[in-house]
Amino acid sequence: MLLFLCLIYLTSMMIYVLHFSTYGEDRIVVGSLDLNQCLSLPDEIVGMKPEVSGADTTRAYLSNVCVARELHRNGLAYELLEKSKLVARNWGITDLYVHVADDNEPAKKLYMKSGFVYESDEPAWQARFLDRPRRLLLWMGLSIS
Repeated sequence: MLLFLCLIYLTSMMIYVLHFSTYGEDRIVVGSLDLNQCLSLPDEIVGMKPEVSGADTTRAYLSNVCVARELHRNGLAYELLEKSKLVARNWGITDLYVHVADDNEPAKKLYMKSGFVYESDEPAWQARFLDRPRRLLLWMGLSIS
C-alpha cells in the first residue's frame, strides 16, 4: 500500500510548485512524502523490525520527503512527518523506517527530532555501486492504540 501525502496551503504568494484551484480557491502544494507499507524498497537497506511474522503488513518506509525550498525551516517537513505517523498508526504499522543520505545533516536532524533512531547503514561498496551518497536507515516504533 502506498500513500502520497501533500501539505497544501491557501496562499496568494506565487511559488513555482504545483498550483491548482479547488472550489474556486487557489492552492499550492508546498511539501509531500510517500508512505510505503512493504517489507523493503528497491536498492535500499532493509529494516529488521518487527522480528515476528507479519512484518509485511506492519512495516512501512517513508520516502521522497520534500518541502518547497522557499519554505524550508518553517516546520512543514516536521508536520508532514507527524501526519504520516498518524496515518501509519491507522494502518496498523508498528515499525516505521526512513532512509537518509549520511551527508544530509538537516534531514538527519529533522528525523531525529521527529523520534527516529539509527538502525543501520549502507555498506560503502553498495553506495559506490549505486553511485550515490552512503545512506543510513533510521527506525521508529509506533504504538497502536
